[in-house]
Amino acid sequence: MLAPLISVMTLVLLSAAPDANGPTCRAVDGHVACGYQCKSDGQRVRCAQTPQGTCKVIDGQAVCFDPPAHIVRLYGAALPEPECKTIDGQVACGYQCATQFGKVKCASTPAGMCAGRNDDIVCFDPPPEVYAVYGQETPKAECRGNGTELACGYKCVLGAGKVACNKTPLGVCKSDGLRITCFDPPTQAFCSWGKALPPLQCQLSENQPVCGYGCTKAYSKVSCAATPKGICKVFDTEVVCFDPPATQDADPACLSLVGLATMESP
Repeated sequence: MLAPLISVMTLVLLSAAPDANGPTCRAVDGHVACGYQCKSDGQRVRCAQTPQGTCKVIDGQAVCFDPPAHIVRLYGAALPEPECKTIDGQVACGYQCATQFGKVKCASTPAGMCAGRNDDIVCFDPPPEVYAVYGQETPKAECRGNGTELACGYKCVLGAGKVACNKTPLGVCKSDGLRITCFDPPTQAFCSWGKALPPLQCQLSENQPVCGYGCTKAYSKVSCAATPKGICKVFDTEVVCFDPPATQDADPACLSLVGLATMESP
């Protein structure tokens, strides 16, 4: 009779044992935090909010970093290890971290980029539709500056005393001599055509660049559709453009990843 009782007690104890990788709660000086991989620096306790998050004690401070959900889904177990940097008591964790005059910032995704100039730090992360199309081979962003300005993204352009970058690898930036204007295909087009998305067409409209598809001119004005299936027609002196709903032809997996990222947005 004793042996079965011991077996039952053992089973109960094992089933009640906490999961080493599961969420937990910790308290320090009356401050309570719950989550994953909780760390304390003696004054406060911090916990990651996702199983893929990480927490560290850096320069005497407990800090945590949680990768975006769409990045976790895309990379899975191959998610690159984030880094942490500290300067003058400031700590940040993520990817491609940069420091500048007592400030530190990090990108939130592996292909993101940060750079510092003139007492400021600029960070850029490729939008989720870019990750959805390129996957783990998403091109790394770049940062460029002209001495006074700094911008990060893709295909950055310097001109007219300005600097600007695209949000996607398939975008284009044009200068009219006074300013730089950048054009990127909409999310629906990215999810519908992917890497096969045709190059954007660019023309001058009243001496200012406009880009898109099926660009049509009426006198000095030019208008373009936003997607390859869009149309533009001239009526009197105006150009009217229309784009069919591209989401009907979009890749469901791409829309799912973009939707997941949208749910995270504040």
